[in-house]
Amino acid sequence: MSFSDTFTKDKEQESLLGYDDTAFRYFATCIAFVVVLPWTYSVARSLLCPTRKKRDILLSTSKASVRTCKSADMVEKASKTKGHSKRFDGNFNCWLLQVVILAVIWSVLLFGLHSISGQSEIKAFDPFEILQISHSATKEDIKKAYRRLAKQHHPDNNPGDVIAASRFRELVRAENALLDDTARRNYEKYGNPEGTQTSKVGIGLPRFLLDKDTQPVILSIFFFFLLFVVPMTFICYYQRTKSYAANGVMIETLQFLGFYINESTRVKNCPELLASSAESRSMTQRPTDNNAMKPLGQQVVEHKPRQFQSHPIIMKNSFLIWGHMQRLHHLMTTELRADCDQLLRYSMKITQAMIEIACMREWFFTAQALIDFRRSLVQGIDVKGAQLLQVPHFTEETLKACGRGKNPCTTLSDFLAKDADQRKGLTRIEDEEQLLDIEAFVAHVGDIEIKVKVEVEGESEIVAGDIATLIVQLQRKNISDDERLGPVHAPLFPDDKYEEWWVFLVEGAPSPRIICHERMRDTDRVIEARMRWQISRPGKHKMHLHALCDSYAGIDKKVEVNFTAFHPDEVKREIFVHKEDEDLDLQPTLFQQFMGDFGREEESEEEEEDTKKPAQKDLGSNRIVNAGSKAETDEDSEKKGDGDDSSASSSDSDSD
Repeated sequence: MSFSDTFTKDKEQESLLGYDDTAFRYFATCIAFVVVLPWTYSVARSLLCPTRKKRDILLSTSKASVRTCKSADMVEKASKTKGHSKRFDGNFNCWLLQVVILAVIWSVLLFGLHSISGQSEIKAFDPFEILQISHSATKEDIKKAYRRLAKQHHPDNNPGDVIAASRFRELVRAENALLDDTARRNYEKYGNPEGTQTSKVGIGLPRFLLDKDTQPVILSIFFFFLLFVVPMTFICYYQRTKSYAANGVMIETLQFLGFYINESTRVKNCPELLASSAESRSMTQRPTDNNAMKPLGQQVVEHKPRQFQSHPIIMKNSFLIWGHMQRLHHLMTTELRADCDQLLRYSMKITQAMIEIACMREWFFTAQALIDFRRSLVQGIDVKGAQLLQVPHFTEETLKACGRGKNPCTTLSDFLAKDADQRKGLTRIEDEEQLLDIEAFVAHVGDIEIKVKVEVEGESEIVAGDIATLIVQLQRKNISDDERLGPVHAPLFPDDKYEEWWVFLVEGAPSPRIICHERMRDTDRVIEARMRWQISRPGKHKMHLHALCDSYAGIDKKVEVNFTAFHPDEVKREIFVHKEDEDLDLQPTLFQQFMGDFGREEESEEEEEDTKKPAQKDLGSNRIVNAGSKAETDEDSEKKGDGDDSSASSSDSDSD
């Protein structure tokens, strides 16, 4: 049955009564199973088990346990995140819609299973069933049943009824199959009164598709989906994806950042750059925002005059970013806090793109400033804010207490290096719960040890022109080998943030340029990176390796990298060729193997020509020799003739 035959008026003349929907039920049931099973599993898993973050899966291939921060703020944040995950990883309306769609599909599936449960095979031609007689019926019974049913379904008695006409033709065919001897033998042997028939296999279609009354509706729905729904889906998807780059940032944002970021860009320039991104400008601005922003605008301190003052949404989001960094969340309404959280979610991809732009242009100070801005957003500290504000329960009074005394402490690395009693004496905090939170923070942040090594793979010396490899190994001292680090301590950041390290190899002063860089995202105890670059000149090289953390301010590391590169003439390197490589050189290439047969045929033809040419030359020389000997014979004979004549004349003269 072809598609064109299905939707034509000639279909009225075909048999619809014997059409079997079993094939369609099998087909629809299989399709429903393929769709509903994985979807149901996904929805049930999101309901029963909180979804694991992709970050947890990608960061480490090991099965180590996750080390989380045990401070009160982070425990509360983790419970909220877990509760959000249990709320089906999305809003309730979306989840409810999925449940309703799944319920409809499961209903269709159960109906299909029920309809095919009593059918073992697809319906075949059965004249006894058509005539409603038993298999032991005689010819008289067959004729009697035929007359009774034919009178009921005759087309003259049912004008315009396609089903009745089809039923009547089935009766004629069944009666002929049972009364005609040839047709009966064919039916008993082949299952068809016409004899052997070719089998056709196709997707089962429901019977209503073949009905003349439903054909216009089916065609309309088909062309609606084909000509409208499918193209519009593709267009909407393309319009959405074409605006984003591979790193998830809008292309308009990348163009804007590429134009405005320069070598003098510092942290104070970054809040307005983030607020001016396309993601920020696409956020909704409410009419009530002007009044809601007034308390915040009066307290925010901007460290740089605004450059884009004519855009209200940029000004609003810029104030929100400054307010977050200065910890003025209590001045934000619920709607403004939601907008601030949305900006912070955008900020991770955008700041990463900003750092990559600076690295691409080899601006180390700019990249360092952008990383400072990134961790200021994570920890909620101002441009000129103290590093110790990252510690839980630290206030301005606590900072003043830490700055006094015989052993003042102003940096986070110094604070982490002290023991618990010294930290308690510095902070002068007596609350045991707050002290436990501080110790939990110290245990989670910890310290790192960095090791570097410069080498040229496969060589013992470094020569100008070589591709050098810098092996950087970072070891976290606060976790064991069977642990990996969980989310960083960031109670003011809306989502979980994992620790990342940016490693830069720089050279030159006072404006160092980036030789190579690497982004290290693993959370295991020991992580390693390999950076490669080409040695440009011989002599002593003095470089610096900067390891910058994007989540905490004050724990960065700096290591000096020194090595000497020899001149190529100073070092003689022996080129070692393995015997297997030599054997490979002797093997013919694929092209030589392909052209080998043709080459041999040409060589054989040339050899045959060469063998023929010397023979021809020999024959020619023989001819020349023979011709020469013949000429010599003729000359001898002539000389002899002349001699005879002279002797004869001499004899004549003597006789005279």
